[in-house]
Amino acid sequence: MSNFTKRMLSLCGFALLLVIEIIIGKFAHGFIRAYVGDVLIIPLIYCFVRIFYVPHAPWLPAAVGSLGILAEVLQYFDLCGFLGIPKGSLLGILLGSSADFADILCYAAGTLLIYGAEWSLGKGIEQTHRKEE
Repeated sequence: MSNFTKRMLSLCGFALLLVIEIIIGKFAHGFIRAYVGDVLIIPLIYCFVRIFYVPHAPWLPAAVGSLGILAEVLQYFDLCGFLGIPKGSLLGILLGSSADFADILCYAAGTLLIYGAEWSLGKGIEQTHRKEE
């Protein structure tokens, strides 16, 4: 698969996940908003990074998942309060204001979702190449 194709797949994945996240943020309540949005944010960030970083990197999903966990740790230590960032500002919303262990579990699930998607896409690509030969 060419780098252009990989970038386009990542761009499409990013766009789709971004639309889903916006819909969740705007209309969803309860379980969907609290957990599904947190699970999908990790694949969203991953797809964004993959638009620019194409080489195969088995460590990348874990790195993106770790970024989510880092954000949660910073929330625990009230980074926004320490830096004087208003909680309703864009940066305050992006950093978050309340730490929750369930969010860390959601980020782990999002990371596993990426590894599963990479594995299944890889298997599908291998089968396609075998048929062509």
